[in-house]
Amino acid sequence: MPEDRLHALYRTYGPALYARCRQILGDDAAAADAAQETFLRLHRHLDRAPDASQALAYIYRVATNYCLNQARDRRRRAEPMADLPDVLGADAERLLEDRDLARRLITTAPPKVAEVAWLHLADGMTQDEVARVLGISRRTVVSRLADFHRHARTLTGSSPS
Repeated sequence: MPEDRLHALYRTYGPALYARCRQILGDDAAAADAAQETFLRLHRHLDRAPDASQALAYIYRVATNYCLNQARDRRRRAEPMADLPDVLGADAERLLEDRDLARRLITTAPPKVAEVAWLHLADGMTQDEVARVLGISRRTVVSRLADFHRHARTLTGSSPS
């Protein structure tokens, strides 16, 4: 019967999970690997997975942590990147740089801080939603967001506003 539950979770949440991984990792193949790894981890701990009403939040949490760790590890390996095509205008280049900076800032933050920052800043969840998904208090969310902003200011050399 656990296999049936896993298959049902995969059919229901597989596409959303892949999209989630793709958003964080920015790569189709890495997203497919991350989605597969998430479901393997879910299979190993299926007895701990919550019921259907909380399943997506749980699966997102597992995937987010895995993807942020993958992004952090990928950055440590520092693969050379090809130059951006010349056809991109200044606005498109700036947008790509901003998204890249945001991803780098989040993936260099401590894991618990990065998880909160991603859910709130990248996914657009409210602080209450982040608290509910992660099973922590709203005060903890606020504290971790403040930690993230200090981390970002330190890395970018910005002064507090």
